[in-house]
Amino acid sequence: NRLDFFIVMAGMMEYSLDGHNVSLSAIRTVRVLRPLRAINRVPSMRILVTLLLDTLPMLGNVLLLCFFVFFIFGIVGVQLWAGLLRNRCFLDSAFVRNNNLTFLRPYYQTEEGEENPFICSSRRDNGMQKCSHIPSRRELRVQCTLGWEAYGQPQAEDGGAGRNACINWNQYYNVCRSGEFNPHNGA
Repeated sequence: NRLDFFIVMAGMMEYSLDGHNVSLSAIRTVRVLRPLRAINRVPSMRILVTLLLDTLPMLGNVLLLCFFVFFIFGIVGVQLWAGLLRNRCFLDSAFVRNNNLTFLRPYYQTEEGEENPFICSSRRDNGMQKCSHIPSRRELRVQCTLGWEAYGQPQAEDGGAGRNACINWNQYYNVCRSGEFNPHNGA
């Protein structure tokens, strides 16, 4: 009876305030409760709804426990992995400065770009990927094998020596340190 009274009063309030400039969206949500009036007609449904309403305070304790567990694991995760996803394989600054190689990217990026970043681990972090695991550079589906010494020299045009005649710049990305951005657009 109380539920019926509440629904009828909310409907009356909605109709009485209809001409005024009042936001009725909160009152209109009470319409959702109208099917609950059928609870009184089905006795087994009434028992189930009463049982659900009686267990709501106990669910608060369960939600508090879940929040506590998620909070603790969140703190542990931040402490263990804080900043480790920023690690990238950078070029040695002395190597770039001495050889005037300003056209190279500052750190290694996969062919797909930052969608699938190469995250390295330093020796003290005991991670799985090291800068030595960077794959060789490929040009036109051919693996590059030359070193930086071949930079600026004319390439041979014959089929044997010129087949792998591109410089593998990826082998010089060997300094694992923290970069500026997290992967996936800072997520």
